[in-house]
Amino acid sequence: MGKKQKVKWNMVKMMEGWGNHPSIRFFMYIGLGIIMYLLLIGQVIPETYELKEGQISQVTLTSPIRVENQWATELAKDKAAKSVPDQYTKDENIVNDQISRLEQMFTDILTIAENKDLSKEEKEAALRDLTSLSFLDDALFKELSSLNVEKIKNIQYISKSTLDIVMNDGVNIKKLNEAFEEAAQIIQNNPFDNEDKIKHLANEMTKYFIKPNVFYNSDQTSLLREKAKSEVEPVIIKKDELIVKQGQYIDKEIYEKLKAAGLLKDTSTLWPYFGLLMFILLILLLLFFSIERMNPFLHQDNRALLLLFTIFILTFSSISILGLIGLGKDLLTSPKGYLAPVAFGVMLITLLINMKMAILSGVIFSIFTSMIFSTDQSFIFDFRYGFVALIGSAAGAFAIGRIKQRSAILKAGLVVSLFNVIGIAVIVMLTSQSYSLRQMFATLSYGAIGGFFSSVLTIGFLPFFEAVFGILSPTRLIELSNPNHPLLRKLLIETPGTYHHSVIVGNLAEAAAEAINANGLLARVGAYYHDLGKTKRPSFFIENQLNMENPHDKISPSLSKNIILAHPKDGVEMLKAYKIPNAIQDIAEQHHGTSLLKYFYHKVSKDSEQPIPEVEYRYPGPKPQFKEAAIVGIADSVEAAVRSIKHPTNEIIEEMVRKIIKSKLDDGQLNECDLTLKELEIIAISMLETLKGIFHSRIEYPDDKDLEETKGARSS
Repeated sequence: MGKKQKVKWNMVKMMEGWGNHPSIRFFMYIGLGIIMYLLLIGQVIPETYELKEGQISQVTLTSPIRVENQWATELAKDKAAKSVPDQYTKDENIVNDQISRLEQMFTDILTIAENKDLSKEEKEAALRDLTSLSFLDDALFKELSSLNVEKIKNIQYISKSTLDIVMNDGVNIKKLNEAFEEAAQIIQNNPFDNEDKIKHLANEMTKYFIKPNVFYNSDQTSLLREKAKSEVEPVIIKKDELIVKQGQYIDKEIYEKLKAAGLLKDTSTLWPYFGLLMFILLILLLLFFSIERMNPFLHQDNRALLLLFTIFILTFSSISILGLIGLGKDLLTSPKGYLAPVAFGVMLITLLINMKMAILSGVIFSIFTSMIFSTDQSFIFDFRYGFVALIGSAAGAFAIGRIKQRSAILKAGLVVSLFNVIGIAVIVMLTSQSYSLRQMFATLSYGAIGGFFSSVLTIGFLPFFEAVFGILSPTRLIELSNPNHPLLRKLLIETPGTYHHSVIVGNLAEAAAEAINANGLLARVGAYYHDLGKTKRPSFFIENQLNMENPHDKISPSLSKNIILAHPKDGVEMLKAYKIPNAIQDIAEQHHGTSLLKYFYHKVSKDSEQPIPEVEYRYPGPKPQFKEAAIVGIADSVEAAVRSIKHPTNEIIEEMVRKIIKSKLDDGQLNECDLTLKELEIIAISMLETLKGIFHSRIEYPDDKDLEETKGARSS
C-alpha cells in the first residue's frame, strides 16, 4: 500500500505496477465490451426460425448444406478421451534410496548396540542423538535400546524385506494408507521373529520409509487421450438430412444440429453486428466519462475498476441466463423476466463502491435487461422490463444505504420487491391490457420474487468480494467487532487490561476518524485488534500487571526491548492465522511505526559507556500508510499517556495530547500517510472531547477543589 491507498479498496496485492496503469485500464474496458457483445449478439442478430431447446418445433426442417456437427464431434472426442485411463510411472530411484536410508539407519543403530563400552543409558542417549531415528517416540526408544544385537538384526531383516516388497509393488500417494496396511500385514505374517515387540518396532520403522514412488504421468495420459481424440471421425450432417419434424421436441442434440446447419441465424446482413458494436461503444463511453467525472478514484485504481467490472459481468450473466432458459418471453403468458436480478448488481455496487455509481449502473443494467427480454425483432428494447428493472434497482440502492447488518440486505430486497410490483402495476394500467386474476397475480408475484432473489444473491456474493478483493465492507467490520470473535475473546480473557485499553483506543480512534471523514468503523475495529500480539506475553505489558511484580525489573533492557518491539509482528501473525482482512493487519503492524522505545533506550544508554544506536530501540515499522492506521497510533499513545496521569485535568490532558501529536510529527511518523495539519488539529480536538467523557469523573477541576476547601473551612 502507498499514500494513495483507499482503505475501502484494501485488496490483495496481485502484481506490481498494474494498479493504475492506463494500458491495463484500457484492456479492462475492452474486455467488458467483448463480454457484453457476446451476451447480446444472440438477441439482436435476426434468426431464421425462433426455435429454442426444450420447445416443440412448429416446422419440419432439413439441412440445406453438408456440414460437420462440431458439438457431436466434440462429444465423441470427449467420450474417447475419457475411455483412456490415467497413466502412472514408477520411480525406481526412490525404492533404492529408501532401502539405502533404512540400511544406513540400522548400520548406525548396530554400531551403537555393538559398542560394549557403552552402558544401557549411554546407548539410549546415543540412539536419541541419531537424526535418522527422530520419528521414534520415547516408548519406542526405550524398547529399541533394550534389545540385543541379534534382535536388532531381526528387525533389520524384517523391515528391509517388507520395504522391498511394498515399494517394488509401487506406492501411489492416493493409496499410501493401503501401503501401510500391506506392510503391517507382511510383518505380522513374517515367521522370522514372532515376538510382538520386534514386529511392532519393525512395523514403525518400515512405515517411516514407505514413500510414494508411483506418480501420475500427465504427459503420457494427455498424449494417449489426444491420440484417441484424433482417431474419432467427424460427425457429418448431410445435405437434405432431416433434422426436426413438426411437433417434435427439440432436445440438445437437435438444437445443436439446427445451429450447425445455420437454421437458427440469418447471415444475410452485417448491419446488426455493426449496430451492436456501436451500442456497446456508446455504453462504454458513457461508463468511462461517468467514472472519470463522478468517481476519480475508480478511474485511477484498476483494482477498484476490476471489482466494478466483475459485478457488471456477474449481473449481465445472471440476466442472460434467465433469457437463455426462456424466461420472460411474453408479458401476458410468461412474466418471469421480472425475476432478472438487476437490483443485485446495484446493491453490491452501493455497498462496495458508492450510490452514485450504483444508480448509473442501474441504468445500464436496465437497458441490458430490456434487450435480453425483448421478444419482437422489430423492437430491440422492451421498455416494460427495462422500466421495472430501473425502478426496482434505484429503490434497492436507496434502501440499502449504509447498512450495519447483513439482515438489512433482505429488508432492502423487500423494498425492491415493493417497487417492482408498483412498476408492473403502472405498466398494466398504462397499456390498458386485459389481465385475468391469475395472470395479474403471476405477473406481480414474479416482480416480488425478483426483489427477494436480488437480495439473496447480494448476501451470497458479498462475502466472495470481501474475501477475493480484500474489501472491508461495513457488515464485515461489524462482524469483526463482535466481542465473541475468538481473537477478541482471547484478548479479553488473557489480557483484560489490554482489552480495556483497546476499547478506549477504539472509541478515541472512531470519533477522530469520523471527524475528518475517514473510515471511523475501520479505525475502531482496527484499534480492537491493534495490540493482539500482547497476548503472547501479557505480563510484560503494564496494563496487565495487576497486583504483580514487573517482570522487566528482572531482565535486561535489551531483552525487554525485544519483547515489547515484537508485539506488532506477533499480532499480525495471529491475524493472518485467522484470515483477518489486510487493513486490520496493517493497523496492527503500523500503529507504532518506527517510533523509539524511549524508556528502555534511556535506561540502557544511562548504564552504557558506549553510545547506543537509536535504531536498535525503534519499532520495525512500517510507518502508518493510511489515515486510519495513523489515527489508531495516535489514540494508542494518547490513551496510554493519559492513563498514566495521576490527577488528570483538562489542561494537563490537552497539553499531553498535543505533545504526543507534535512528537509524532517531529519524529516523522506521519510522513507516509496523507493526514494534513488541519486534520491533525481536528483529531486533537475530537480526542480531547472524547477523553472528557471518559475521564470526567476523575478530572479534578481547580475551581471545584477550591470550592470544596471553602465548604470544608466553613463547616469546621
